[in-house]
Amino acid sequence: MGNGKTSRSVAGATAMAAVASLIVGGAGAASAEPISASATYSGAFASSFRIDRTVSESSPTYGDQVTVRTNVQRTSLADLLYGVRSDVPSCFERVAGTTRGQASGGALITESNSQFSFSGNRANWSGPGVGPGFWMETDYRVLCGAGSVPTGGAEFASVAGQYRGSMSLGPTITVRRMGTSVFLAQPTNPEVGQQVTLRVTTSGVPDGGQVVFTVDGQNVGSATVSANQATLPWVPSGAGAKQIRASVAQTGTHGGSVSQVRDVIVSPSNVASTVTVVAVGSPKVGLSTRLTATVSPAGAGGEVVFLDEGSQIGAAPVGADGTASIDWVPSAGGERTIDATFSGRSGVAPSNGAIPVTVAAADPSNVATTTTLDPITTTQVGRQIMLRAAVDAGMAGGIVSFYDGNELIGTAPVQPDGTASLPWNPTTDGERTIRALFSGHGVYLSSQDTRQAIITPKTVNPEPEPTEPATGSLGSLTSSLDGGGGVVTLSSLGT
Repeated sequence: MGNGKTSRSVAGATAMAAVASLIVGGAGAASAEPISASATYSGAFASSFRIDRTVSESSPTYGDQVTVRTNVQRTSLADLLYGVRSDVPSCFERVAGTTRGQASGGALITESNSQFSFSGNRANWSGPGVGPGFWMETDYRVLCGAGSVPTGGAEFASVAGQYRGSMSLGPTITVRRMGTSVFLAQPTNPEVGQQVTLRVTTSGVPDGGQVVFTVDGQNVGSATVSANQATLPWVPSGAGAKQIRASVAQTGTHGGSVSQVRDVIVSPSNVASTVTVVAVGSPKVGLSTRLTATVSPAGAGGEVVFLDEGSQIGAAPVGADGTASIDWVPSAGGERTIDATFSGRSGVAPSNGAIPVTVAAADPSNVATTTTLDPITTTQVGRQIMLRAAVDAGMAGGIVSFYDGNELIGTAPVQPDGTASLPWNPTTDGERTIRALFSGHGVYLSSQDTRQAIITPKTVNPEPEPTEPATGSLGSLTSSLDGGGGVVTLSSLGT
């Protein structure tokens, strides 16, 4: 069964007469609903048994985990069950430790029980004889290509060592490709003949996937995805407005996706820039101070990142007057160096400026605090992120305000354990600087922390390629078995 094909295996009494009726059900469209196939077998053996085989999701996405359940139930007389075995296709990866089963009226048994064994893609149960029924199930990770996938089948033994059933019983599921997305970071200040790094962050793209970069529709190279990142060095050969995109091609298991267009202006030669930075007033531990950077030549575009002794305070966009400002809450007194790093913009090169400042100690009656914002994982648009900050004062009181750049996301009260949490649902993709600002409370002073976050475009699992729908009855097959004089009838219902 390792190649994913199914086969019928009846050991021992090939002269068995059997009657099998097959019923297939479940949602035809993409669905988390289960889908089942059933068959009843009778004939030369004294008893008839019904096999019900269910997959927990009728239309899983590549990488989803599903449960395959096989239930064998006696429908006449009193034969016992001595074995049940279930096959799945080779693209089903068994989740270790998830096999379990139970005989009618018996105790639940788990995978560690010696009655379970595994061989290739087959899960086996064998016992001393139980009745009137036994069920077993195992969890699998679906690693199949998109389209219709038969899920194998099951057999049972009502006489020790003699199996009947069908390893092609099914049901058949429809596997969907996993959705992907590509976020292309905005290239800054490209210049003719100077190397620029094109950088993407992906979602759903496996390691080894290829990202293709185009400039004005022309392929300029590709890069291999590793840990959801890929970069490509690009050297512009001509000046002017350019449109840059990144894309991932569709495969048998993953959907394709294309980034948004990034508009850039390639300059013949970038103009040098300078940055000056000032701190308003007299900075003091626990109190807010406004930092303002001025970029020359003035003009809107790019951003300034502010740093306190190398630790990022935050970032702010550069306005038309060439300035960018942010509030800073010093957490330590003494001599500090504030750096302001300008990213550059079209036609203007990046630059850096710095200023030494003296931060006054907090008043003796006040207590300095430290606020720590939890790291933020790369997340897709539309998925909720729980922002969490911890204030080392470790006491309730005050609030934490969470900012996306200079835009307030919301506020949350500080709990008795010193933490404050706020759900955030980003609506647009991009590279973000998230800031958590503790307001201070009583003798406890204000403090803040920042984290970088990347929000990638929303992924949508692509629909399976259209296939001809089944209509009406799929017919029946009638055949005599050698020596048994019995009849096998297979029938299935149209959808």
